[in-house]
Amino acid sequence: MQVVQQEGQSTMRIRFLGMAVSIAALAAAVACSSVDVTSPASSTGDGPANGQGASTRVAPEQLEAAGNTANIGFNNAAQVVTDSEGTQHYVFVTGSRVVMHGSATGSAADVEPSAVSSGQGRVSLTAIAAADGIIVIGWTETARGDQTSVYLSESADGGATWSPPRLLEAGASGLSLAASGGTVVAAWFVGDDAASEIHFASRDRESGEWTAPTRVDGSDAAPLWPAVAASGESVWVTWRDNRDGAYHVYLRRSTDGGATWSSEQEVTRTNTGDPTVCAGDNGVVWLAHHGRGKITVLRSTDGGATFAEPAVVGNGWFPRLSCEADGDMILGWEQSEGMDPKADDSKQAAYVTGSADGTIGPVTVLAETAGTCASVTVRGDGYADAVWVDKGGSDSGAPALEGELWHAVVEVAGG
Repeated sequence: MQVVQQEGQSTMRIRFLGMAVSIAALAAAVACSSVDVTSPASSTGDGPANGQGASTRVAPEQLEAAGNTANIGFNNAAQVVTDSEGTQHYVFVTGSRVVMHGSATGSAADVEPSAVSSGQGRVSLTAIAAADGIIVIGWTETARGDQTSVYLSESADGGATWSPPRLLEAGASGLSLAASGGTVVAAWFVGDDAASEIHFASRDRESGEWTAPTRVDGSDAAPLWPAVAASGESVWVTWRDNRDGAYHVYLRRSTDGGATWSSEQEVTRTNTGDPTVCAGDNGVVWLAHHGRGKITVLRSTDGGATFAEPAVVGNGWFPRLSCEADGDMILGWEQSEGMDPKADDSKQAAYVTGSADGTIGPVTVLAETAGTCASVTVRGDGYADAVWVDKGGSDSGAPALEGELWHAVVEVAGG
């Protein structure tokens, strides 16, 4: 079961990067100890093997094939997901506005990406999920003089060929995708930050058809930037919502693949937003969000019906979660010591791991120089991939920035 999370702040979405990264440990303000991830790739021998064999750590490496002119979104620098065969799939956007896919196992330095979209419109905000035998990539695209819409493309041959882009819904953005077994689910918003709705759809594993979009929020305000997770027939959709004035995070659960939904749950306090969610196969659910420049994580052991007290794990923005089947998790985000998510000062990509029992590990900095958040995906054998972008020296206020994609393989707590 893999989960990929997607979106963040509406007016800060498109930023890009440049220069190579350096690696250092973080003396975290939350009293977390530092971890070194600069050692060369080597087998630790302490991670349980799955059907594809145990992974090994891979030191931070540049995805050379992406070049240094990738047009990569501010809060979705690049996305990565692991399929059931143990292959990692990457998606990013080029400087010429083309959605690209690449795949690898172990090191990703030699990924050879291929085009998924035609680049006819302004493309941003990518999403990716891998079900049994199917890879689904989604993105937001705005044609000249037209509205913003969400599109999908699928591959049934590991990414060698892709279906023509299909419109999921017009007037939409902020797509999130997740997969469990042979099912892919999607959540997104329609509208803008004045009036919007959270919509959901699922892909039938037999026919390949998508259900008609259904609304899952109950707000009369502006619910935005959903994230979706799936495990078996259970689905979770979370989003931020300002129905009470300031933003809170809400969650809805389904145990029948999205046919019916539980009542909305308000799971966070005032001035929080851009949540991410993932779930194990054992009722353990993790939810994280940012708010007031802090990254906060919550854990549930009853499928998301209730959550333990929140824990602040770092400073920054745009968290991304992924869970092992046993409920262990990895959480990546954009580390920042300041309150301005568009500032370049002291901004890095970082991650933390946590065990199903609620134990949170040390924070690790993936890049010391200015960069975007880390997309993360578990491999299912105690290891996870992290993908981020270094944009040191770039002016985040520019309409488009150039940059480099980076990747590392790290261990997950409890693995």
